[in-house]
Amino acid sequence: MGTKFLYILVSQEKDIFYEQTLVSAVSLRYHNPDAFISLLVDDLTDKNLVNFRGQIKELVNEYKVVEYPKETSNKVRSRLLKTNMRNLIDGDFLYIDGDTAIVDKLDAKFGEECDVGAVSDLHARENDKYHTKHKLINARIKKLNFSFSLKNLYFNGGLIFAKDSLKAKEFFNKWHELYLYCVTKGIDVDQLSLNESNHVLGFPIKEMPGEWNCQVREAYNHLYRVKTIYPILCRAKIIHFFGSGIDGRSEPHPLMKNEFFEKIKREGKISDEALQIIYNAKSAFICAPKVLNPSVRFPLFFIFRQFPRLCRILMQIKKQVFGYK
Repeated sequence: MGTKFLYILVSQEKDIFYEQTLVSAVSLRYHNPDAFISLLVDDLTDKNLVNFRGQIKELVNEYKVVEYPKETSNKVRSRLLKTNMRNLIDGDFLYIDGDTAIVDKLDAKFGEECDVGAVSDLHARENDKYHTKHKLINARIKKLNFSFSLKNLYFNGGLIFAKDSLKAKEFFNKWHELYLYCVTKGIDVDQLSLNESNHVLGFPIKEMPGEWNCQVREAYNHLYRVKTIYPILCRAKIIHFFGSGIDGRSEPHPLMKNEFFEKIKREGKISDEALQIIYNAKSAFICAPKVLNPSVRFPLFFIFRQFPRLCRILMQIKKQVFGYK
């Protein structure tokens, strides 16, 4: 068997995590009809995956339920599953966050190259100013007394390759151990313990190409990153949207908006219109051309989130003057 594709779902009826994961799985199945998809859920989520919410089980080849104490929060449940997933699923796998869309054929054969692989966080390099000066991250590192430095390459946990090997299991055992420690300190995010484990174990994580976890929202948030992220978007295999919409902002893609998923929840189905967006997620950015041109140095559609009216005006002028489509 080839590499499995793994999702983790912890969701209740009131949130949109189910709808997000369903959308990602639909996009994966569309572009990779023969993919072997695994789904890990906690016991409370398993009980509410009925009727429309049970449709995701029709998309997967492997379904596994893990039980936790009732008092464990949903956020912690999802991280406990994630940090321990190497011990819960057999075979090589590629873990994919639910707030993603698969936009191409995935040939995830990394087993000969690494035991654990991930993409750098925000597509940033060592000594990135955003990371090294991030007050909250630095405060948490200090509180946890972690030893890793933000001057080293910092990995994003939204996509992780894990080989079925002793080295990978050693890594995940350390990650799970350090995550449990974080929880005792009141910190329930998992990326700090991911990178601390990498540091403690002598940097076993190998960097994967950015197109496997294209963190496109960061280009909209910090325009100086467009020159780095846009070429990655052009060749992207998986687009990572970083959750749902942020109030008061103009989101540049339907899959960045809460309403897209709330509508699926209300209707109890994915409409044909929504399916076309999911199947063609790479070309659904507002004001962007249908075909992305990697030779363009700074595509104007990236200003949409911060300056939506200006973006629409400039794109209309460009269309009228240059015949841009």
